[in-house]
Amino acid sequence: MLEKKRKLEDAIKSIELYLKNLDSIREEVVKMSRDVIRLSGWSITEAHKGNINNALNYLDECERKSNELMKLAISVPELTYSGLLYNAISEYVEAKIFLNIITNKEIPIYKEINVPPIPYLQGLGDVVGELRRYALESVRKGDFNSAWESLEIMESIYLELRGLDYPDAILPGVRHKADVARNLVDETKALLVDLQSRENLKNVISNLMERKKDERR
Repeated sequence: MLEKKRKLEDAIKSIELYLKNLDSIREEVVKMSRDVIRLSGWSITEAHKGNINNALNYLDECERKSNELMKLAISVPELTYSGLLYNAISEYVEAKIFLNIITNKEIPIYKEINVPPIPYLQGLGDVVGELRRYALESVRKGDFNSAWESLEIMESIYLELRGLDYPDAILPGVRHKADVARNLVDETKALLVDLQSRENLKNVISNLMERKKDERR
């Protein structure tokens, strides 16, 4: 009986050491996750402002932090597949893909940026919202071509995500992001059609007025 008691005590002590290590690593993961989320947000904000160099600098730092975070978390299974890690990595993915799109680079696959597939898809879904913002800002600047190009990419992302018919237990949050993306695509398309029609009508009226002026001369 005494031997069994000692074995139990040893087992609990061993588990406690593991839990202490897990707690220590988790605290570091929380801190690094906040850094990744903050840097990705700054990168996207600067991109929308048109400060591409600043955006890319923040993205480089975000990528470095993201790689460090993955290396740290991967040593602990409980953290490798946790929502805590996925949330931060998806933010980095969102910034990376968005910056690549607006700087005319290819959309990277998950292996190229060293992230797991699930947070990659989560981040990809969030890119749709940023592209809508970019499209509206392009319209404000009178650049309808860029706006329509953004919408085209938005729709492509939505169609790809829509085809992934898996439950949340497999792809947490992705189905919801696809539904949100569909609404954003529909709303943006309707808005661009309306604004483009108004712009075309304004140009037609302006051309007619110019012709009348010429005829009077």
